Amino acid sequence: MSWSNPSDFPAVILENQSTGILWLDADFRLEYLNPAAETLLDLDGKRFLGQPLTGSLSQNQEFTAMLQRVLTGQETVTQRELGLQVGPLNARRIVTVDCTVIPLVERAAPTRLLVELVPLDRHLRISRETLLADQSASNRSLALKLAHEIKNPLGGLRGAAQLLERRLADPGLGEYTRIIVKEADRLTALVDSLLGPHQELRRQPTNIHELLEHVARLLQAAALGQRKILRDYDPSLPELQLDRDQILQVLLNLAKNACEAVAEGGVIVFRSRALRQFTLHGMRYRLVACIEIEDNGAGIPVELLPQLFSPLMSRKPNGAGLGLSISQELVSRHEGLIECQSQPGHTVFSVLLPLGAGHESKAA
Repeated sequence: MSWSNPSDFPAVILENQSTGILWLDADFRLEYLNPAAETLLDLDGKRFLGQPLTGSLSQNQEFTAMLQRVLTGQETVTQRELGLQVGPLNARRIVTVDCTVIPLVERAAPTRLLVELVPLDRHLRISRETLLADQSASNRSLALKLAHEIKNPLGGLRGAAQLLERRLADPGLGEYTRIIVKEADRLTALVDSLLGPHQELRRQPTNIHELLEHVARLLQAAALGQRKILRDYDPSLPELQLDRDQILQVLLNLAKNACEAVAEGGVIVFRSRALRQFTLHGMRYRLVACIEIEDNGAGIPVELLPQLFSPLMSRKPNGAGLGLSISQELVSRHEGLIECQSQPGHTVFSVLLPLGAGHESKAA
């Protein structure tokens, strides 16, 4: 078999690998990368094919030196827990990988390099996802128990106040019983909010970018438009089978939080990407839509991050702390997940939703 042409490999194996595979010529020009490598390095394969990889990853001197070492020494080199800076300049992030570079030598042909990138962050993310899913299930169970224990006495309290109002001789005293009824109704509504939406999903083909643009218009109408909204959309992202109203509620809640987190003149980014060979709730999907809402506000204190999606957890003076909890529940009903990464000046909420149906398999 000739090693000079990556098309000699069974395409189905390369395309479905969770390990990132890259094929470089002797000048480190990119001849091939599989979908896992595209996702890991945040590169568009069609755009970067034929270009030097060292230019696309110019901030990674250790990686570049490793490629040169293999090309010169003609020996396989492995680097454990190699940190790579990826993404656009205004949104750099670091991914941690085990990297192996293999020289492939043929007679009378220049050396080519086969690069294998095993993502380590993926295992950490799956562990964090499992924790979030367990937390969501515990929150749901607690909310159901609280609802049963609270709503029954509230109903009795409300009924007793109404009966008392009818027996009062002084009509002016009825104002106090009406306050009791009003507050009982308010508490009942709060308990119902803890339970989240009751209606069944009404899935329909939905353009996620149209939803994001609708959210932007709503923010403008609510006078929250003093913040600058940037768009970074993947135009190849297909329509998703979603309950439009429920996902709109999620995106609007996250976007309003972002607006409140930044000062006037702050920047918010709406971003969409298609992630390949991605694991959600223990299932591996060929394609997952990632919708990000990013802001450059002060960030979320690190001690609050583990409880971020818990009910009644809020940093707002008048907040009920239900928005993120309900949003997580709505996305979970779509087999998806909301994740958050935050540091001062850079907070990102990522809504992860499977694309299509019938493409999932049990994750290893």
